[in-house]
Amino acid sequence: MVTPERRHPIDIAVSLCIVAVLAVVGVTVWWFSPARHTSSEPAAKSAPAVTDPEVAPERFVEKWTAASTAAPVPQTTQTVVLTGADGSLVGRDPATGRAVWSYRRDLPLCAFSAWGGAGTDLAVAAYRNSRGCGEVTTFDAGSGRRTAARTSLADSTIQLITDDGYMLAQGPTRLETWGNNLVRGIEYGRVDAPVKPGVQPHEGKLCLIHSSAIAGSRVAVIERCDHEPGYRLTVLGATLDKDEKVTQYGSSIISSGTTQPPPRLIAMSTSGIAVYDGGGNSPEPRGATIRQFNSDGAQIGESTVNGPLGPPIDSTPITRGGLTTFWTGTGTVVLDAQSVRPLYQIPNTLGPGVVMGGQLLLPTAAGISVRASTDAHEVRTIALSRKDYHGQTVAGGVLGGTYYEQWGDTLHAYGAAPIS
Repeated sequence: MVTPERRHPIDIAVSLCIVAVLAVVGVTVWWFSPARHTSSEPAAKSAPAVTDPEVAPERFVEKWTAASTAAPVPQTTQTVVLTGADGSLVGRDPATGRAVWSYRRDLPLCAFSAWGGAGTDLAVAAYRNSRGCGEVTTFDAGSGRRTAARTSLADSTIQLITDDGYMLAQGPTRLETWGNNLVRGIEYGRVDAPVKPGVQPHEGKLCLIHSSAIAGSRVAVIERCDHEPGYRLTVLGATLDKDEKVTQYGSSIISSGTTQPPPRLIAMSTSGIAVYDGGGNSPEPRGATIRQFNSDGAQIGESTVNGPLGPPIDSTPITRGGLTTFWTGTGTVVLDAQSVRPLYQIPNTLGPGVVMGGQLLLPTAAGISVRASTDAHEVRTIALSRKDYHGQTVAGGVLGGTYYEQWGDTLHAYGAAPIS
């Protein structure tokens, strides 16, 4: 029989010190961990998909409102409408505004977006930490359960732009693309720690990114690099090539000056790119146009439109029902979403339009102008009173029978008025 070793007081003291140190480390890690500063309340069961109506209602009445400060247009998924403010992202019942699920971080919410297509129905939230708006999480839109997360370098302000396959996160000095698992496709522009030279197309140049778009496997960017005489349109691959470099399909200066507002990317498809150009940076000032480029960035046409040198900073294009609409600041231009060719323009609107039940709904001072989506002739006007409206861009959205308007920091939901 082996006699056990005797425990000396010093052994016991050392063991207690080790346990105490481990406890302190554990508490410290927990205290500063993201988990301690995160509150996640997913739904008990997923919200059902919502069916769109066949026609827009005859009248609308406001059903509910919610603060939403981190997205310029209503963000609707297949199941819920999203709102984001004060660090919280909330998936809401489209008709009642009731919170189906919520997620909160003790960090500023930079941007959020709905992300559908390719069999997915996701919500995305980007939070700001010490490295910029690079704390990103995706959620199943119906339940609010987290599906993926990433953290990376980012600018202190970003916008999220989605396509069926990829998401684009763009700030003023850099952008990234992600797949729906949040694996990065490319990073472009300011790179914190380049792994190897020759990866970036404009390596060594300081470029400011003014707008961007994504479609299929390509990204379009309006930028200005160093002291170039004009603004540049660059078309990139959404993923790295076989040599792990950023592919550049085309890049050319599309204006001869930079004193006036830059051209704005307003639409992109797998076959073309549309750019709003106010005309102020031309050799001879001219009126505003929608300039069309092919998928390699070569200009193939342009159409005259009514608009100022630069559209409002909060004007964001909306694509739905085969149409892309963009508000110039004086009227709404409507483009075919695939050919990106302008179809018609409607003056005296308050923002871009949205398709509901096969009809185009446009915000106006009188309420909502309901128009045939084929030729823009007005079918009727729905009277609508907008409380606390002070001239902001009015952006529309649709989910089921509910029509949404976003202006300023509030999302407004309108449902069909009862038949009297």
